[in-house]
Amino acid sequence: MSYEGSLCKKFLLSADWDRAVAAAYYVRGVAYSDKGDNDRAIADFNQALRLDPNLAAVYTNRGLAYWKKGDYDRAIADLNQALRLDPNDAAAYNNRGIAYKNKGDYDRAIADYTQALRLDPNDAAAYCNRGVAYSAKGDYDRAIADYTEALRLAPNLAVAYKNRGNAYRNKGDNDRAIADYTQALRLDPNDAAAYSNRGLAYTRKGDYDRAIADQSQAIRLDPDFADAYAGRGIAYSDKKDNDRAIADYTQALRLDPNDAAAYCNRGIAYNNKKDYDRAIADLNQALRLAPNLAVAYKNRGNAYRNKGDNDRAIADYTQALRLDPNDAAAYNNRGIAYKNKGDYDRAIADYNEALRLNPNLAAVYYGRGYAYTMKDDYDRAIADYTQAIRLDPDFADAYAGRGSAYFLFKFDFARARADL
Repeated sequence: MSYEGSLCKKFLLSADWDRAVAAAYYVRGVAYSDKGDNDRAIADFNQALRLDPNLAAVYTNRGLAYWKKGDYDRAIADLNQALRLDPNDAAAYNNRGIAYKNKGDYDRAIADYTQALRLDPNDAAAYCNRGVAYSAKGDYDRAIADYTEALRLAPNLAVAYKNRGNAYRNKGDNDRAIADYTQALRLDPNDAAAYSNRGLAYTRKGDYDRAIADQSQAIRLDPDFADAYAGRGIAYSDKKDNDRAIADYTQALRLDPNDAAAYCNRGIAYNNKKDYDRAIADLNQALRLAPNLAVAYKNRGNAYRNKGDNDRAIADYTQALRLDPNDAAAYNNRGIAYKNKGDYDRAIADYNEALRLNPNLAAVYYGRGYAYTMKDDYDRAIADYTQAIRLDPDFADAYAGRGSAYFLFKFDFARARADL
C-alpha cells in the first residue's frame, strides 16, 4: 500500500524546501514502483530519506520495493523502521508479513498479518495473505477461514478463491477445490496456475481427461509453466500413457532442472516401461536434489527389485520407511523383496505392518498368503487368499493360490476346482 498525494501536498505547502523535494522524490519513487522499476524506485526513496529521514511511508514503500526484488532482509529492516516511526501503519505490518512469509518464517508472518488486521479489520488482502501463511504451516482449516473472510469483504477476489481451492485440495476435498478454482477462473480466465491446480484436483478424482485439458490450457496461457507440464505428466502416467508422461516430465525438467518431484515421477514412468536403468538414474537425481524424498527411495527400491537386486531394494525401502514410517506400500514392497530372497518370516512381519497401517490392501493379503504357503502354514495361507478375494473379487492370483492350497495340501478337490 502506498501514500501519495496528501503527503506531497502537505510538504509543498510548507516552507521546508528539503521536505518538499523529499516528497517529490517519494512520489516519483511510488510511480517507478508501480511500473515495476524497483531499482529506480529505491534510488528515489533513498534520496527522499536523505532529505527527510523521518518519513514512515517512504520506508514502507522502499521496503515493498526491496520485497519485490527478493531482498527480504532489507525489506524487513525498512518496515521495522517504518513501524518505529508510525506504529499504526497497517500496510507496513502487512508488507513485513509478506517478507517473513517469503523467508519461510510463517509464525512471524501470521503475527504481522494479525496486527495489520487489528488496525484495519476490513483488509481483505491481509486475510488472504494470512491464509497463505496458515496453508504453508499445514493449518488448512484456519487458512480456509481467512480466505472465506477475505471473500466476504471482497467477493471478486480471484486469488482468494484460488488459494482456498489449494487449501481444500490439500485437505483432500477435491470437489470444493474444483468449485473454488472454477470461480477463480470465472473472475480471471487467464490464470494459468488456477487451471493447473484444478487439473491436479481432477487427477486426484481420477478424471484424467479433464485434468489433461486443464493442464493443456495452463500451458497455452503460459508455455514456460513447468508445473503444468509436470501436472499433465502425472495425469498421463495415471492413464498408463507413460510415453506422453515422460515427454511432459522431460519438458518440465528443461524449464526447471531442479524439480526433484519431476525426476521422481519420470523415474516411475520409466519403471512402468521396464526401463529400470533410466528409472534408477532419474531417482538418483531426485535424491541428489531432495535427499529426504521418501517416495524416491521407495520407487528406486521398486526398480532395483524389478532388476532382481533385492538387497539394494530392501536398503531403499528401509530408508523410505525411516523417512515415512506410515507408508504401507513401502512395507508391502519390502515384504515382496524379502519373499523373493526366501526370507518368509521377515516378509510376513512387513506384510503384518502394512496391514496394520491399511487393512484393505488385497495384494498384501495375497503376498502374506504366499509366504504362509511357503512356510507350510496352509490354513493361514487360505485365510489370507480368502481375504484378498473379499477385497478384490477379480484377483486371479489369489484364486490360483487358494485353489493350489486346497488341491495340493488340503486335498479339497471341489474347492480347488472352483477356485482354479
